[in-house]
Amino acid sequence: MLRTSCERDARNARRTLRDTCDDHDPSRSRRCSAQRQSRDVWRAALLLRSSVRGRFMVRWRCCMSVEMLRVSLPVRKDAQSIVGVEAREVLFLCARNESRSGYGECAPLAGLHIETLDECMLALEDWSDGLIEIDALAPSAACAASMALETLDGFGARAVQPVRVAQLFAGALVQCTDAALHELRDARVVKLKFGRASEADERELLTRFMHALPAAHFRIDANQRLTLDECVARLRGIDAHRIEYLEDPLRDASHLAALSSATGIKIALDETALDQSTHAHTLRAQLARSGCVAAWILRMSTIGSLDAIRARAAEAAHFGADVVLSTAFESSYALRVAAHLAASIPNATRAHGIGTASLLAEDSCEPAVIRGGMLDGSPLPIPFAEAWS
Repeated sequence: MLRTSCERDARNARRTLRDTCDDHDPSRSRRCSAQRQSRDVWRAALLLRSSVRGRFMVRWRCCMSVEMLRVSLPVRKDAQSIVGVEAREVLFLCARNESRSGYGECAPLAGLHIETLDECMLALEDWSDGLIEIDALAPSAACAASMALETLDGFGARAVQPVRVAQLFAGALVQCTDAALHELRDARVVKLKFGRASEADERELLTRFMHALPAAHFRIDANQRLTLDECVARLRGIDAHRIEYLEDPLRDASHLAALSSATGIKIALDETALDQSTHAHTLRAQLARSGCVAAWILRMSTIGSLDAIRARAAEAAHFGADVVLSTAFESSYALRVAAHLAASIPNATRAHGIGTASLLAEDSCEPAVIRGGMLDGSPLPIPFAEAWS
């Protein structure tokens, strides 16, 4: 419960994101909940208005430990149909103690996440006030909060080995131009989207890529859109050795083992790996026994905290599967966090789905450029370093 007019005004301002600047007396303080008394005492809130690189930004500040920046990162025009929006709305967190700072990124995407960014902002305020725990936050908010806390404790401060990265081509056959193929000429692993066009077009798309990139391997992602027969037909006669795996392509996941047997291609679990129902858990165990599963796709911001992601990776290892970390068109800061997390997970040695920095027209830090199929493991940067005071 808000105990002062200062806190109430700040909460209302955050709710409406109104274009005001209220300066409140920081001497009026309140104590946090008993669960967080020993760690954080929050005294006031200050709503500021400022601008970063020409973009409107709303920022509020809990004077002891947390700052939050909301920014809009424009998406390249030719990538807006892939990302689904003209700009990515992103909330950055900064957790501070007396000597260090840590940063997190929250960017739920409509159609992928249930939660909205406004809902995450309010929930993260409650979390910072000690009213709720990280595990009670929506996944994208929990992911951001844990990033901030772990980087505050030193995660990402040192360089790690470069990680392998798969590059995405989400276009249809008509977009598979010489220029598009040239842009991917150094790719070692390429992810293609199936289940959105005709069988003939998707076979031609894959064939064109395989001829143009003879050293590359391919992942086929159909987002559970195909039947068993439709998927088998698209892959008939294709060199199975060039396909790393089929990423959860079937509407009925119980047919995945049959698909692998019919095509000679391994399976990666995406939606099926996220499903926490008893039925899905039983199915994962059955698929593991069949030996058809190569990897689980772990889209970080749909799972939750970094510890929750590690736990899911350990579960995959228990079932004999690798993990592939994936993001949701976030900024390069989140991509680099993913690279550091991958370096710490024993069964995360495959190419990861974090090669999307080029889809943004503007970024939060030095873009996470993929070179030779790799992303460097340099220490984590500060997102919007010039904006934090």
